[in-house]
Amino acid sequence: MTNCECQRTKCEVFSRSMGFIRPVSNFNIGKYSEFCERKTFTEQNSLTTGLRHSELLKKVA
Repeated sequence: MTNCECQRTKCEVFSRSMGFIRPVSNFNIGKYSEFCERKTFTEQNSLTTGLRHSELLKKVA
């Protein structure tokens, strides 16, 4: 086994803000605060899980 030092690579996070995709590190304090308050969801946890588009349209009509 060799002795190697693992180095981490900085990962830049991008988000859509005001219609543009921008790096989060460039957000101002207010926009960054709003970004941190956002909630994420998965398709499994959404209300429309397993429903096809046509089934959704029938519910709306």
